Amino acid sequence: MLKIIMKYKNVILLSIGILLIILSIVLIMYDKIELIKSNVFDEVELLKYEENKKEEKISIDNNDEIISDIDTDIVEEKKVKKVSVNKKEYIGYLEISKINLKQGLVSKNSYYNDVNRNIQIIKSSNYPDEENGNVILAAHSGTSSISYFKNLYKLEINDEAKIYYKDKVYTYRVNNIYNVPKTGTVNIRRDIYKKTLTLITCTKGSKTEQTVYVLNLISEESDKK
Repeated sequence: MLKIIMKYKNVILLSIGILLIILSIVLIMYDKIELIKSNVFDEVELLKYEENKKEEKISIDNNDEIISDIDTDIVEEKKVKKVSVNKKEYIGYLEISKINLKQGLVSKNSYYNDVNRNIQIIKSSNYPDEENGNVILAAHSGTSSISYFKNLYKLEINDEAKIYYKDKVYTYRVNNIYNVPKTGTVNIRRDIYKKTLTLITCTKGSKTEQTVYVLNLISEESDKK
C-alpha cells in the first residue's frame, strides 16, 4: 500500500491541489453572489422608500453620552416577537457620498435593526427630528456583505453625511473622530445642545478598538424628491 502511495505521490498531491483550488474558487464565487444579492435587495428597498416614504435617554455626564451593549464584532442573537416589524421596511436612509455609501435604515424595533443584518440604530438613539437629539448608528467594517461601514475610516474632519427621514434631508458635518477600547460602553463626546449624528464601527487594523465619528447638524431641508 505504501509503495502504491509513493508511486502515485505526485498524482495524489496534484489532485489535492486541484481540489483545494476548486474549493477556493467556489467560496469566492459564493461570497460574490451573496454580496450581489444583498446589494440588489438593498437597492430595491431604497427604491420602494423613494416611491412611498413611510413614517414610522442616554445618561449625560460632562457633555459625554454613555452607550452600553455596543459591539460591532460580536453581537448576540436577540429573540424577536413575531410581529409585523419582521418585514424589512426602511424609514429613511444614510448617504455618505465620499465613500459611496447609501443604505436604508429600519426602525429601532425592527428585526433587521441589528449590525448582523443592517446598519443598526442603537436603542438609546434619537431620531433625526428630535430636538438636540443624537442619531447613533453602528455597523460592521470588514469585507462581508453587511460591512456597511467598511470605508468609514476614509472620513475626515468637515466631511459630510446625510440622513433622509420623514420628507426631510438632514446634513451633518464631521466634527470629531476618536478611538475607544472595546469594553461594551462608548463615551460620545458631543455638544448636547446640537443635533448630532454618531457613527460607530471597528477601528481599521485593530481588534481591540472602535472608532467614533461625531457629526453636527449643519442644515435641515425639505426632501424635494
